[in-house]
Parts: sequence; structure tokens; C-alpha cells
Amino acid sequence: MTTPPRRHPGARGRIGVIQPAPGVMLEHEWPRWMPPEILFPVGRIRMTAATAQGYAAMAREAPEMARDLAFAGAGVIAYACTIGSLFAGAEAEQALIANLAEASGRPAISLAATCMAALRTVGAGNLAIMTPYSQETNGWVADYVRGQGFGVAGFLTTPVGIVEVGSMLPDEITAFAIAGMERLPDADALWIPCTAIQTMDAIAAIEAATGRPVVSGTQALLWDALRLLGIDDPIRGAGRLFD
Repeated sequence: MTTPPRRHPGARGRIGVIQPAPGVMLEHEWPRWMPPEILFPVGRIRMTAATAQGYAAMAREAPEMARDLAFAGAGVIAYACTIGSLFAGAEAEQALIANLAEASGRPAISLAATCMAALRTVGAGNLAIMTPYSQETNGWVADYVRGQGFGVAGFLTTPVGIVEVGSMLPDEITAFAIAGMERLPDADALWIPCTAIQTMDAIAAIEAATGRPVVSGTQALLWDALRLLGIDDPIRGAGRLFD
């Protein structure tokens, strides 16, 4: 009998994720949607405050973490903090991506830019945006989105904040999104940037009910990272972006 060749876990590819220390939703949602033999080693980065100063401190620490993830076999580095990606604007975000790539020797992506690419892929133009953020933070999001050439039809602010929003079940997210989209008929797509929200089991149902595409941070980061690894396995039920 022929012995099968030995293969390390994650033999087809590894996504190195830089995650704010409190975040756990990628680790909860991704495993059920991940193609076989893909790993995602996670580096946790300290988040002292949800302020411009706090996000800037994270960006300074991130290149060292990217270097560590490259030693863990990551083929791509994914910066998994939406507001930490966009708070200082697109130019600063591109500098962060470049710093991560230089430190790791791997291609790098950040969450906000990846979402913009995903929204263009599904043909979005005028966005409804669901967040658990403060009004000030939503202002950063709106400025960034408009700078990327999208319109903002309106915000759907979740009934609980970012600390509690992870406890909202996919059915609750689905119902909240559908009701919100009914109030924003001019929106041609829904963006859910925050990875603290459980989205992967809600996206297809929202799209079916509203007839409009949905892009979430959790979904888009997986989509883009797999593309960079050259993995094109079909992932059914994860929304138009994958279909």
C-alpha cells in the first residue's frame, strides 16, 4: 500500500491575520466557510482605545506582527481592523499596507480597502452601511467611502454597541438589515464593515429578501485573502461576492 505524502496543516495556504486583541468573530465564523487545508494564524495586537491615537499605535505595532506571521507560514497578511484601516484616510491605509508587506515579505491587505474592492466587484454605488459605531466613527467611515467614489444612502446603527453586537444572532442581523434596507430604497448595496458582527450566515438571506448585494468585512477579507493565495474553491451561500 502506498503511503500518502506527508502534508503540514495548511498545506494549500495560510492567511496571517492581524486582529485587535478583543476581536474573536473571524475565529468563530471563518472555519465553517474556509476551503480545506487553509489555516489562518492570528496575531493579536493591543488596542488601548478606540481613538485616532489608539488606532495609530496599532498601526505602528502591526509590521512586527506581520513579520511574526510570515514565520508562521502566512502567504498573505490581512489587517483585520476596519476603523484601524480607514481612520486616517486612504493614503495612510496604503502606507500601512506597504509597511506590512515590506516587514513580512508577503502581499498584504487591509480590511477597508478590501471591502471597497469587494463592493466594486458586486457593482455597488450608493451604500447603506450597518455599524455598531459612534456617530464620530461613522463620520470617519462616511468620509472614507465618499473618498473612494461611493455614495452613502444612510447608516443602520445596530441596537447595541460594539461590545455587545457580537451576541446578536444571524437571524437578528438579517431582520434588522432587511428592515433598514426598506427605509433606504436609494441604497443599491449594504456594507457591514465591522468584523464583530455575525454576518456570514446572514448575507445570503439579506440578499434574497432585498434583491441587493451585501458585503461584510468578515466575508470580504476572506474573499481577498483566498484570491491572493490562488485559492478559487467555490464557497456557496456566502453571498454574491463568492457566487
